[in-house]
Amino acid sequence: MAMHRSVAAGFAAVLMTVGAAAAADPAAIKEACVKNTSWTAEACECLAGKAKSSSLSSDQQAYVVAILAEDSDGAKKAEAALTVPQFADVSSFLVNAGTDCTGD
Repeated sequence: MAMHRSVAAGFAAVLMTVGAAAAADPAAIKEACVKNTSWTAEACECLAGKAKSSSLSSDQQAYVVAILAEDSDGAKKAEAALTVPQFADVSSFLVNAGTDCTGD
């Protein structure tokens, strides 16, 4: 439970401070996750799979890549393309997929 809160808090902090555009594909999501998080490769693969099978738009997926890659400029660009509901959906996706994929 504490790990769940830290994952959620970490994503929330990143989402609030970083604002994205990168290739919105599962391989890019997995690569950014493996490179910039402490998650296992399996957890990152899970996140990429969930992004692929989700209803996230390409702009939302680009935002996920930029957030994970710590690409502030790219995140700002992708965020600007999102509506408020889309931003809320991608934020929820990150928290929920993070919990599902890490088991925390």
